[in-house]
Amino acid sequence: MTVSASTQTQQTQAIYKTTATKATSAYENIAPTQKTDKMAEMKEKYKDVYTPIPETYSKADEDLQTKKIHEAYPNYISGPDFLKIVDSFYDGKPMELGTKPTQEQIDKQKIAFDKAYELFGGKEKFTDMMKGSMKIKNDYPVNLWGKDKRNNNATEVARFQNAAVYEGLEQGKTVEKAKNYATYLQGNYMRDAINPETDLLDALVKAGIADSNTIRNNKPQKIDFNASHNDTWDLRKYGIEGDWRTNNIYDDKNSIIAEIEKKIGQFHFMLNNEDLMAQANSKLDASYQTLGQADHYKEYINNKYLPEAKDALNIFQNYKIYDSVDLTV
Repeated sequence: MTVSASTQTQQTQAIYKTTATKATSAYENIAPTQKTDKMAEMKEKYKDVYTPIPETYSKADEDLQTKKIHEAYPNYISGPDFLKIVDSFYDGKPMELGTKPTQEQIDKQKIAFDKAYELFGGKEKFTDMMKGSMKIKNDYPVNLWGKDKRNNNATEVARFQNAAVYEGLEQGKTVEKAKNYATYLQGNYMRDAINPETDLLDALVKAGIADSNTIRNNKPQKIDFNASHNDTWDLRKYGIEGDWRTNNIYDDKNSIIAEIEKKIGQFHFMLNNEDLMAQANSKLDASYQTLGQADHYKEYINNKYLPEAKDALNIFQNYKIYDSVDLTV
């Protein structure tokens, strides 16, 4: 029986798609889910190193933290309140989000900050106060996500952050680096809880100090693969939807584990099919074919995306993050 070229191509693509989406089922290095929660074990092991974030908000926790901060720094002021002072000293043209500030705005902004710093003894003393207060916040943590009644995943976010910090400590990271990595992982694999400190970030963005890209919104970007400015490989025929570097976010253990396992399988598919990746790259506009992803995607996967996915998978498999199988958004 003779198989036509077009039929053979369709069959090949179907095999590739099945391989990419189901490769994880044959992935042998994924650790099995433990029968008991690992959190209590880690909490005891690192009790002198890291104070975990409470699973729920408590006014008593917040009052204690505030008391400890003001005992150490009587003139302490929060970041948002400090920026209000800066704004009161600023007499330039208002900063506009998305617009690059002029040199005059930058100069007047610096003057405003300097005046605000002087109220606290200068920039150095203010910086020391903020660093010191952050250490106190770490020693006496508060679940600020839970303070906002709009949140329904504050407990899950706190659990993930704690678990990720413990895993970071297990890898030899410092507490500070483990906390930063925990926040990064949580942003990639969990829906964000609303945090009052987001107000500070928003204010920094509006002031032209922070990048608006710093704010995560949990909504995957829609990609027009036919657009001339598109720089993302179109791998849909291999079962890899959207941007191969991102993943869907779910609110239950089984779904997020399945999603991460799928991504791990897809990463291995990409590593093992360099010729197909080259074909996808060749279909981009010529000006985008020379981007770093073409020459370094294997390096990115091996050194960044794959280790991160494995770390997240380990957390969801071995720690109790969710009480139920579903959360209502």
